[in-house]
Amino acid sequence: MIEERKRLGSKVTLDGNHLTIPEVAAVSGDRSRKVALSEDALEETAANQAYLQRKLDEGLVVYGINTGFGGSAEVRSWKLEEVQKSLIRHVNAGMGRTFPSHLTRAAMVTRANCLVKAYSGVRPDVPRVLTELINNDITPCVPLRGSVSASGDLMPLGYIAAAMIGRSDLAVEHSGSRMTCPEALKKAGVQPLTLGPKEGLAIINADSFAAGVSAPTLYDANLILLLTQVCTGLSVEALRGRTESFHPVIHNCLPHVGQQEIAQNMLNILKDSKLAITELDMHLPDKYGVLKQDRYSLRSSPQWLGCVAETLNDACRRITIELNSANDNPIIDHRTNTIAHGANFQGETMSIAMDQTRQVLGVCGKLLLAQFQEVVNAKLNFGLPPNLSGCDINLDFGFKGCDTAMASYMSELDHFVNPMSNHVLSAETHNQSVNSMALVSARLTAEAVEIVQMMVANLLCLTAQAVDLRHLRNLALHEIDSLREQYPTVRELLRDTEWYDLMYQGEERLAALDKEARTGDMERIAAEQAVYERLVGLYKTACSGKLDTDKHMGKGSCRIMCTLYYV
Repeated sequence: MIEERKRLGSKVTLDGNHLTIPEVAAVSGDRSRKVALSEDALEETAANQAYLQRKLDEGLVVYGINTGFGGSAEVRSWKLEEVQKSLIRHVNAGMGRTFPSHLTRAAMVTRANCLVKAYSGVRPDVPRVLTELINNDITPCVPLRGSVSASGDLMPLGYIAAAMIGRSDLAVEHSGSRMTCPEALKKAGVQPLTLGPKEGLAIINADSFAAGVSAPTLYDANLILLLTQVCTGLSVEALRGRTESFHPVIHNCLPHVGQQEIAQNMLNILKDSKLAITELDMHLPDKYGVLKQDRYSLRSSPQWLGCVAETLNDACRRITIELNSANDNPIIDHRTNTIAHGANFQGETMSIAMDQTRQVLGVCGKLLLAQFQEVVNAKLNFGLPPNLSGCDINLDFGFKGCDTAMASYMSELDHFVNPMSNHVLSAETHNQSVNSMALVSARLTAEAVEIVQMMVANLLCLTAQAVDLRHLRNLALHEIDSLREQYPTVRELLRDTEWYDLMYQGEERLAALDKEARTGDMERIAAEQAVYERLVGLYKTACSGKLDTDKHMGKGSCRIMCTLYYV
């Protein structure tokens, strides 16, 4: 996905069949990204509309064109333009907070693509106006709540339709400023649309808002999975963990595709690492009092994250289908002389996909929390300072605040993990007797993404510090071993004092030793001074950024950390 997004040009061309999640994410997140329509698709759209017009001229009664809507479909009218206007008017009933403009853009590009698939009976002018709004950075202020996502996302898409027809009192954002829709259209030179038969219905009677919100959310969810693996690799290095946990023999014995993928990724991330234990334990001397294997947050990470990879892969498949579907009603097919009434707007597939995505985001969150709490805790992190403090532990409490925040994030994430798809009520005179709630599920997933992004950021900061401290500890212990042999009088000091206290409090101790030198044991004082000078010098090297930890990290973890550092 990342590579595909990198390869995108400045323009995304819509043809109804090939819109991708990275393309929606790119248009959503970059206001300068332009959208074009395929000429072949526009020709097919024109043919589709001409077919519908012929059928109407023959006197055919078609739902939503010369009838009422939903549970009111028993009424008839041949004032076709007024029928479409009344549809948009009655669904513009929202209130409260509005969607961020980037998510509305995602819905707009998705709906434009579905319309040029040429099963909706609209003129080419309809997707053209929609893309003109996108290209001129005009997005309607769409209420966050009010959709049941069947029949489609009527209310939110209704506000997009209102922008297309230039509703006089509609608020929009244009190039970062809020104004009325007619004012924005005039500034941009966009001619408002006059709705023809079915065109209002074709714009709103679909689940494209849910699909549009789902696409960039899924893109971000996949990035979270990638970064969770990076965090796991860094945690392995920080905790002197073992690559044995990712050995192919283990994962060939339980050959889930996702599990095998994660295990191989971990081996790639930790390749050539000098901080992780890369030998099988069977080839190493046994040490009493040392754990024989890593704790679960490291050792079982492929089994834990494998289901996340498989779930996200399937969610991407489902959402990609929705991005390139004819999902309004009725379906108009000039190719087979068919007008069929159905329910492709019922976004249950997306609701389930987003529920499952949210669930596996919770799975990532649990692992991130477990790793954070293991790395930050001096009782579990194999000799690193309490709270991963980088200076005097009596005055600096390092990541203690982040530790508390992580628990808060996870508690809130646990709440969001609850499914939305089973919270269904009958709506609209019991015509919409079952409905998917797909857009609400997508919204909740977007919020879950934000929470896990914060957890990832916390753990990346923590493990970056931890890996430096692990390398610093290795260097310090090497120095201490040398000093113990060189100065026998300080063996007790070196045995009873933590390596980080020797560093962090070194300058203070040197000042005290200077005073003691006037009356104290000169041999002992000179030895202690040598200890503190050597370790303070090492500490200053670390503080100056010249520790060269990257040369000891795995190729993958080093590459990621260097990228994040320069970003």
